[in-house]
Amino acid sequence: MKITEITLTEQQLKDRDYSDRYEIKIDGISVFAVADGEPEDNTLSRNFNDVYKIQEIIEIVYEAGKNGEELIFEGKNFEDE
Repeated sequence: MKITEITLTEQQLKDRDYSDRYEIKIDGISVFAVADGEPEDNTLSRNFNDVYKIQEIIEIVYEAGKNGEELIFEGKNFEDE
């Protein structure tokens, strides 16, 4: 199982006026993605609603480890996508 953490570079942050975003992919599939937006959208029910997936993600990774799957962790920037 390959877990990829994707973030913005410092230059991308600067270009976006420090409006940040963050994503996690498991085996190339996005399972968690959040991003800053308009203040009225920066809530758990909108821009940050993937926090409700955290338990499911932990269970997926736990089961993979329990089953002896190799876990590979990788960090990338959005510009590498």
